[in-house]
Amino acid sequence: MWAQFRRLLLGTVIESMLETGVSVDFSTIRISFSDESQFRVPRLNNYMRFHGELNATLAAPLGDQQHSDLHGSLLRAWPEILSVIDLPIGDRLTNDRNRVTVNATETELHIAFDLEAD
Repeated sequence: MWAQFRRLLLGTVIESMLETGVSVDFSTIRISFSDESQFRVPRLNNYMRFHGELNATLAAPLGDQQHSDLHGSLLRAWPEILSVIDLPIGDRLTNDRNRVTVNATETELHIAFDLEAD
């Protein structure tokens, strides 16, 4: 399941970067999950938490508007993902935590995420 979520998160971040005009060297993108992450779906007590970070080398410096737009796009993504998850037992996952920070230097992009649904 972690491989699937890594791909889902990677696709989501890439879509957000393309949407906001943020350029990175795609071969440098690294996603890591902390030990606080859990994935219990589908179960009687569904729960998921994805806590970690994404790092990449910027191909061009991030402008203030791009920074704001990328952050907003990533904040909207988690609730959108949860709204389309169809669990077989008719349960719904609710958005309990949606924390995303975007930091950038002239050459590096760092995105920290703590996404939780119960």
